[in-house]
Amino acid sequence: MTSQADQSASTPTLDAAESSSLAVAFSSATAAGQIAELTQFNNMSTKQFDLAAYSLNYTQTGCFRPGALPVALAENDTCLLGWHCPASNDEYPPQYCPPYEQCTVIRSTKGTCNIQGVLEPHICADGFYCPPGGKQQIVCPKGTFCPTGSYQPLNCSFGALCVQGSRRQIVTVPMGVMVAIDVALAILVGVGFAISRWRKSRPKQYTTLDQTDRAGDDIELLAAQGAVGKSASPRLSVSTPREDAPKPLRPSSTHTRRASGMVDNMDGAMDDDDLSQYDDVDAIEDDFHNSPDMQRFIRSMSRTIETNSIGLSFDFENLSFETRRGKKILQDVTGTMPRGSCWGVMGGSGAGKSTFVNVLMGKLTATGGTIKINGWVKDMHLYKKLIGYVPQDDILFPELTVRENILHSARIRLPASWRDKAIQDHVDSLIGCLQLTHVQHSRVGDARAPVISGGQRKRVNIGMELAAAPMAIFLDEPTSGLDATSAATIMRLLKAISRLGVTTIAIIHQPREQIFYGFDQLLLLAQGRSVYSGATEDVQQYFESLGFAFPQRSNPADTLIDIITGDGAQYTLGAGRRETDARTLIDEWKSRGQYGLHHHKHLTVSLDGTPAKRNRRTSNQSINSTVEQEESLRRTMRARGATWPAQVFHCWKRAMTQQVRNATSFFFEIGVGGLAGVIIGLSAFAANGHLFQGVYHPPFTMLSSAVDYNSTPQIGLLGAMAIGLAASAPGFWVFGEEKMMYYRETASGHSRSAYYLGKLLSTLVRIALSSLHFTVFLGVLATPLISFPRMYAANLLYFWCIYGLASVVSMLVKREDGPLIAVLASLVIGVLGGVAPPLSKVKMWHMEWFWRLSPGVWFTESYVTENWTPMGYLYQTDLASETVGFTLGQFGLDIGTLFLIGCVYRVVAYLALIAVHRDKQR
Repeated sequence: MTSQADQSASTPTLDAAESSSLAVAFSSATAAGQIAELTQFNNMSTKQFDLAAYSLNYTQTGCFRPGALPVALAENDTCLLGWHCPASNDEYPPQYCPPYEQCTVIRSTKGTCNIQGVLEPHICADGFYCPPGGKQQIVCPKGTFCPTGSYQPLNCSFGALCVQGSRRQIVTVPMGVMVAIDVALAILVGVGFAISRWRKSRPKQYTTLDQTDRAGDDIELLAAQGAVGKSASPRLSVSTPREDAPKPLRPSSTHTRRASGMVDNMDGAMDDDDLSQYDDVDAIEDDFHNSPDMQRFIRSMSRTIETNSIGLSFDFENLSFETRRGKKILQDVTGTMPRGSCWGVMGGSGAGKSTFVNVLMGKLTATGGTIKINGWVKDMHLYKKLIGYVPQDDILFPELTVRENILHSARIRLPASWRDKAIQDHVDSLIGCLQLTHVQHSRVGDARAPVISGGQRKRVNIGMELAAAPMAIFLDEPTSGLDATSAATIMRLLKAISRLGVTTIAIIHQPREQIFYGFDQLLLLAQGRSVYSGATEDVQQYFESLGFAFPQRSNPADTLIDIITGDGAQYTLGAGRRETDARTLIDEWKSRGQYGLHHHKHLTVSLDGTPAKRNRRTSNQSINSTVEQEESLRRTMRARGATWPAQVFHCWKRAMTQQVRNATSFFFEIGVGGLAGVIIGLSAFAANGHLFQGVYHPPFTMLSSAVDYNSTPQIGLLGAMAIGLAASAPGFWVFGEEKMMYYRETASGHSRSAYYLGKLLSTLVRIALSSLHFTVFLGVLATPLISFPRMYAANLLYFWCIYGLASVVSMLVKREDGPLIAVLASLVIGVLGGVAPPLSKVKMWHMEWFWRLSPGVWFTESYVTENWTPMGYLYQTDLASETVGFTLGQFGLDIGTLFLIGCVYRVVAYLALIAVHRDKQR
């Protein structure tokens, strides 16, 4: 024996001589003698003790490694749940033996090696379970599964694939449900196409429009016998029988123009010498008498109005508008627009045409002057349900058919008391009036994939407003970009609308001659001021009185634009006119024409059919409506519009139809969700469902292998990022594609909340199906311990959050940048999931509150809870929780918070929807 001073605390290294001596000693010694010799050592760190220990064999120590001495794990036969302790008993308690190098390597790689000693306990193998006491290791029966360390078999879910000895379950029922849903969707799409084809071939039938439930035949333009009378003047409406109505005579003014057989420099179309603007009027009047659709549409419109007149009149005096920066757009514009008149607003670029119309409609608030409606100063916003606005761009839903676009507008804006059959008949008659019957079941399409022509799209655009039976309609350049035939059709429609009594006001920009003379009245603007307001047939005579000459065989609209933009010198008569700037024209109109000082004698037609002279004041005030008429108008406004639940339903139905029509995108989104589940599942497939390994409970702690605290959080992290990539772009397009339509509909009185809620509800099906496909593939491949319903709930609510976040992005950024920003935002909240950096480190920074604002933390925590908590009997889950920073045992709170965060995102998105671009929603 060596002295204590010669002892070394380090592990001894034996040279060849010492190894030889140990071998000789080991072979000649008896077990009893050698073990007895160990008791002589007061210090077990000496070389002599090591030599003595190496002289023992496993029958003496119970450990298989040479020189290894056992470590007592308990004082009696202790065997924890999930352990197999077949050799130990109260006399021979379980022991720990130092492992071989191979076992050390296995344990360092999170594996489990064979026992290293006779009395060493062993974790119950996967595919087996060890009942409490640990004396048996029984194969897992069919219909159950047994992960590593099971003390009882776990029942498989209904229909799951679990053969005898299964270590994990493979759920099959959810996959079957998923396949059944996919097949059902395919069948529904096929049936939908079949129904669509059948509806296209179904003839239209009227049932309700032929019956009148009120004495409405005295509506303006309706004769007592139900026939429509002809108007002797564009500014005069008469309810007389057809046979008594005279045919308008052409004014005998030398300035009255006809279509002159020239080639129009705007569209290249040849005008017909045999047609004039009066011939168009006659054709329109004939339409009133001969078209059943027109008759039914008139009668249908009469049912929506509580008064005995359809149109609204507008009086404006010294109307001005100035921007916040002090730029004056409109100044001192004065005029009168009688009900039932058809107005064209013309001017050069920057003349204030759009601003004037927006102020008149109430979209912009005038900074000066007054506006009267039916002779009374009123807030224009009160009349938004009675006014239609047709934007220059055809804002339509490309996935919907012509009929569906118009029908939705009618359902939302017509009186709530109307039954759906009456609304359908109203739309049928309108479509007939618009000459769209042959394409009513065709999709509208868009610029990239047009289905109907440009002229038809424009008529659908107008029809969406007429479906609401407006009393006034404003149009922004309705003929721009159309060919001659389409433009003429639109102009014919506008005149027909005005003949119904609807006040029609259109912005026009250099129209062809027939279009120009199609308007009853004309308002010319220059530098934000009016230079003419009156009858179209008088405009040439007025400017000739100022010294301008209109060239023969030229478009008078082009000449007028040149004059009012200050380029009229070429049209002056010799030396009689030198000042041609816009300022002079403004002053001339203000002094000579605006307040009735400009009178012209010309021929018109009296009711007896004889020519009659008339004097005309361009600024005559409209006759004030009576108290009874105002009350009737208020009743009309109150009756307009579907109820809020009905609006929600119709918006939801429309959105669902869009999704079905856009089936490719719909199924692609679902497929991307499934693919994301496959990718994340494959990344965890090799783990065979073993996604967590911790430190064993005492006294078996020293038998622990390397811990695995990362697999489950990484599944959460990768799942969150995959869901973000799969759902963020589709979530953006829910609203990002339709904001222009939203602005149009809300400006007409559509409920903002109903629109938003209807769209929101329509996304639930997409969210549910995408999360189902993601969850099924992830569950089949990764086979985590979390149950399928709980995993589906977590994935579903994270999809819910991503869609909500994408909705917020769609309200704040441009359409072109939205998808990319939505994806980046989803990745950010995924990274803030508490995995890297770990939440425990974040807590040290005192920033947990910020991480907790992200749904990624709650999503990952739900996965950790459900995969770690079931193994709490085997591993020290409290230690694992403290290490990673996640809180276990609050799955309900995690799920509830995910739902709440998704709701908060949607509230923020809704507030942004109604707050951003409020001017477009007026």
